[in-house]
Amino acid sequence: MLKVKLLSPSAKPPSIAHPGEDLGYDLYASESVTITPRAHAVVATGVAMELTSSNGDPLGALLRDKSSMAARRLTCTGGVIDAGYRGEIRVMIENLGDEPAEILAGDKLVNLIPYPVLTTPVEVVNDLAASNRETGGFGSSGRK
Repeated sequence: MLKVKLLSPSAKPPSIAHPGEDLGYDLYASESVTITPRAHAVVATGVAMELTSSNGDPLGALLRDKSSMAARRLTCTGGVIDAGYRGEIRVMIENLGDEPAEILAGDKLVNLIPYPVLTTPVEVVNDLAASNRETGGFGSSGRK
């Protein structure tokens, strides 16, 4: 369940264009912003939220690019919403293009994808269990 508090008169609640098919909720800009080329802005959504699973467990969320924004060379940088956060959702948008980009109040901004809280206590140990990969890092699975 997604409980939403509207924080400004221009705020729109998140929506789902295709219920039962869409992975996430559409979040909307609550203010108009122009982002100069190769710059970024923090865009207000005017909403705060509480997200829980169907059995009542708290959920966090990930903010991801909308394809319509990515096509305009606008990308979301950052985007982890912790389950306990109750402040306004604000979105960091970067303009990767060579022209100014305008975002209008009411425009769809990003996808909010619910995510279970999977963090557990941390245990410091002297050894880790063996694995097939071991310490192979960047590109290790692509080398011959």
